[in-house]
Amino acid sequence: MKSKVFLAGVVAASVAFSGLTGGQVVAAEVGKPIMKKAPIENLSFRGKHRFAMVSSPVRRGKKAQRYEIRHGDCGKNSGYSDCDNDRGRIERKESPKNSMSKPNKGTWYGYSILIPKDFVSLGRGNTILSQAKVESHGTPLWALTFNDKPYVLYGDGKNCPLGSMRSWMGKWIDLTVYAHYGLSGQPVYFELYKDGQLICRRTKPIMPTSFANKKQKIGLKYGIYSSYISRYLSQNATKTVNAPAFKQTHSTGSTSKSAAKRPFDYDWGVRLPTHVIYYDEMRYGKTRASVDVRMLETAGVKPVD
Repeated sequence: MKSKVFLAGVVAASVAFSGLTGGQVVAAEVGKPIMKKAPIENLSFRGKHRFAMVSSPVRRGKKAQRYEIRHGDCGKNSGYSDCDNDRGRIERKESPKNSMSKPNKGTWYGYSILIPKDFVSLGRGNTILSQAKVESHGTPLWALTFNDKPYVLYGDGKNCPLGSMRSWMGKWIDLTVYAHYGLSGQPVYFELYKDGQLICRRTKPIMPTSFANKKQKIGLKYGIYSSYISRYLSQNATKTVNAPAFKQTHSTGSTSKSAAKRPFDYDWGVRLPTHVIYYDEMRYGKTRASVDVRMLETAGVKPVD
């Protein structure tokens, strides 16, 4: 099945692109840059090291996006605090909502990601490197989650395994994500391609049925989002910490537990590992061929920058 899907994508790309004289190739349709639609989330830690445009490493072009999060990097706004909920982040989020990710429609996202080879997993904690959420709904519709056993998390608690953590580290990886934000009538609601190969597909809606007949505000988020970080700290602690345990009930009805609600208030004798993640060539569009990094590169389309 995967090989057939990939072949179909290659055929679609050849249809979408046309050659010109002199060996030049142009796209009939090229996706739009994601970064222009995604300012930094106001919950993000505000330190200067959190984000930069860098000239190396890059997947294509002259610049890539660099994100960094360290021990203690958490933020808050008037209604919520990551520092009070065992979390930390440096993320960008779609603004305004529904500008890229539209209710009852399918959206393609294409981008490259580099997880350095010295990345240290948070164990039973979570590092989410891209996700889509509905405003006021805590559980993401989909989230690419990287820890000891990487997986795609869906809004109903189901998941799709992504292979070993090691297979994602130390090199640029080209990702293409398809997400349909409808409740019925579609053969496929989610697909994830890694370096051109289909690795996850979902034929059931990713949108909760509770959103039927309700106005939906959907937004893509990406960067680094760490949750239940006290699990890593408690597992690797060299000092005894007497902190109240943290329990959280999700919109799916499931619960999650961790060692502390405010982990940075305590000395565990160990600190969270610093995480640095790079993103490049980020586009969104209506077709795979309009955003797939490899298809665009093969067709001679210029880099995002």
